[in-house]
Amino acid sequence: MLNNVITEQDILGELHSLPYNKWGEIIQFINFLKYQSKSQINHNSETLTAHNLLESELVGLWADRSDIKDSLSYARQLRQQAEERREK
Repeated sequence: MLNNVITEQDILGELHSLPYNKWGEIIQFINFLKYQSKSQINHNSETLTAHNLLESELVGLWADRSDIKDSLSYARQLRQQAEERREK
């Protein structure tokens, strides 16, 4: 990837280098990026409301995850990890 052009094969190669149990996090991140892209488009045309958020794919994102018992604790843990990465 010296030319900074990332191909679908590059992405699939990186995906396959991760343990299967991490793939759910990849899907979550992809959904976040899709939501973020939609928000940026909508930001220019309208204000994001609670209704918009409820209609987004973010609500219920973790509903089918059997490894997350307490979503509030899990979200808190993710925020803490992000803050620690930012500090480094």
